[in-house]
Amino acid sequence: MTEHTLLVCSLCRFSETQNKKHGLSGGQHLIEELKKGLEEHDWSDRIEIKPVSCMAACRRSCAVTLAANDKLTFILEKLAPIESVPDLLKFIEQYVTTPKGKVPYRERARSIQQSTSFILPPLSDSY
Repeated sequence: MTEHTLLVCSLCRFSETQNKKHGLSGGQHLIEELKKGLEEHDWSDRIEIKPVSCMAACRRSCAVTLAANDKLTFILEKLAPIESVPDLLKFIEQYVTTPKGKVPYRERARSIQQSTSFILPPLSDSY
């Protein structure tokens, strides 16, 4: 059973020029590339990718959410479906291996820093 979940909007679009080249939505392309990357890095047993039909971020696509019990939840937007895959895979590794999901800002790739829209506290935390 996986401990971490990556929600990925499957309907997010490519830019106008990229859309015609790939035949998939930007979100679906991102999902496929992330699955390949997780298998290559042997992370498939630690994180589950769940496609989501809509994350209401059409003007800020591609959108993903990285979450786990007792860890911070990261909501990322404006991820390029092709270019962001290596940085996103590195961030997933950092998140999975970091207690409470507290990946220091300075250790995140620049693209991840720029695409971070929200960081939510763990649901188990008392407010």
